[in-house]
Amino acid sequence: MRKHISYGINLELLLIPLIILIGIGIGKKIDEELVDSIIWIIAEPIITNDIIFLILFFLFPLLFCDRIVVDREGIKRIMLLAPITIKIKTWREIKHYANVTETWSGRYGNTSSIDCLWFIDFNDKVCLRIQKGTRHNLDEILGPIERFEDKLDIVLEVKDPYRMAFGWSKVKYPEKKGTKKA
Repeated sequence: MRKHISYGINLELLLIPLIILIGIGIGKKIDEELVDSIIWIIAEPIITNDIIFLILFFLFPLLFCDRIVVDREGIKRIMLLAPITIKIKTWREIKHYANVTETWSGRYGNTSSIDCLWFIDFNDKVCLRIQKGTRHNLDEILGPIERFEDKLDIVLEVKDPYRMAFGWSKVKYPEKKGTKKA
């Protein structure tokens, strides 16, 4: 079987260096207050040399572009520039996959929805999460996935899945009508 590849950006990992770079950029403005801190000792060579700052500013996002490879063995998430495998899941580890609409609520009543694919293992925890909006040619890899894995019949709608989306807690399936809790 041939390999099917989808390119995209891993937004979860991209936030970490962007926050650091924004902090360093803000540090350029308030460097008098940071002179005595340990952060200043680490950040001073980067802040004082604008070329290094610009190189890091453009290099960090490129490091967090990734590709998802689907083949007969399973699903792999690999970094785009460096051949570093972020996550490997075989078909035997995955119970099924589900189309999920994640609704995240913000501070002042703002809400945003993200369409994702959740690959759920036999412990009912998310073992791989793929955002549909950040992937290129996602339809190409969905064909082989449907051949190897069962698809959950319903679209899950989950509100604020902070722990659930990253596999830290079990997936909450909607209750069937007519079942009662004791």
